[in-house]
Amino acid sequence: MPHNEIRMPKPGDAITEAELTQIHVADGERAVEGEPLYELATDKVEMDVEAPASGVVTWKVDAGGTYPVGELLAVIEVA
Repeated sequence: MPHNEIRMPKPGDAITEAELTQIHVADGERAVEGEPLYELATDKVEMDVEAPASGVVTWKVDAGGTYPVGELLAVIEVA
């Protein structure tokens, strides 16, 4: 089954890590493309990140943690 890897984005040029502050779609639930998937925060910005595809989400990390840019956060299994 095809899947999309969700990795920590780089919200700014000097940013090397960000905190995943809130998960909007729970583990095992269905994400909808274009809808908020999670929220991240740095010392300069807070932002929602949209799901790049529709499908069932499997989280690899927990909300409240700080993760480096590029870290695998979740996988969306596209049905």
